[in-house]
Amino acid sequence: MSLARVVFRLRVEEAIALAFLVPTTYLTFAAYFYAREAGVLGRRHPGGAVRLAVAVVCLAALGAARWLRPPSRAMQGLREVLPFLACILIYTNLHDTIGFVNPHDIHHVLAGLDRALFGVVPAVWAERFVGPGLTELMQFFYVGFVWIAPSTSLILLAARRWREFRTATLGVIVCFYLGYALYVVFPAAPPRLVLVYEFKRSLQGYPYLFSNLSARAFALLPVDSRAAFPSLHAAVSALALYYAWRYVRAWFWVLMPFALGLWASTIYLRHHYVVDLFAGWLLAPVAAWLAPRLDAWWGRRQQALGYETARGAEVSPTPRAAGDEPVATG
Repeated sequence: MSLARVVFRLRVEEAIALAFLVPTTYLTFAAYFYAREAGVLGRRHPGGAVRLAVAVVCLAALGAARWLRPPSRAMQGLREVLPFLACILIYTNLHDTIGFVNPHDIHHVLAGLDRALFGVVPAVWAERFVGPGLTELMQFFYVGFVWIAPSTSLILLAARRWREFRTATLGVIVCFYLGYALYVVFPAAPPRLVLVYEFKRSLQGYPYLFSNLSARAFALLPVDSRAAFPSLHAAVSALALYYAWRYVRAWFWVLMPFALGLWASTIYLRHHYVVDLFAGWLLAPVAAWLAPRLDAWWGRRQQALGYETARGAEVSPTPRAAGDEPVATG
């Protein structure tokens, strides 16, 4: 069997996941052993092997969903949602390896751009508003990214609107992977690490609430994280809003205040420079444009080889004209 026949048996998002998983697996272990030999390991790469194992299990489950005959409804559903989980797991391993692959950091350039645009770094300026209550509110919005990112897709999935579900889901997944590639090309640590001596006030919230939950989550990441530019929090939430506007108009208005709160939280909590958000907002339309074209090209190759395309895949020579798009409901 030729390589093309093996590759195109997969969906495009599955193939992209494998393309990222193989090098990030190698780099995670290479960075681990390098740091260990250099005597700088400590807690720098916590949980990397566990995350890799979970990603492998996810992709193995995708393989089972593809090869099982006859495919059960549960396995079909699993195949729809696991690519999203796989790309999140790959993201966590990039935190371990970006600085190892490309040591040419640009975070001081980003801080300089913020100062040039605003006269200050907004993440530093915002500390004048720091208080336990506001910190908890911002942490609430920031943690909300976990559900904001897949929310529009899940609504479309529940409604069994397969074409729209695939468009929204693949757009988000492509956006993630484009962001990962840019992380490697433009490694940048967040303001909370780069400008640590400029901050005078601690982001102390209340015990057992969102700030405590967020602190535990960030304890799982290496201390020298390089994943600030572009902001995928800005890019993916903007895509969730865009697809909600196109397909589930009522959900757009529900989602909007949470997205605005999320964007504000990335600055208040010192995770991003404002230029990171600008880059994320520019990345979102690129992903929305690229995803359906990539899916159509992939689907045509699958059809030429006699393989079944993904449910809801658009395989026409060109994406639908704007006037032919489904009317938003709700």
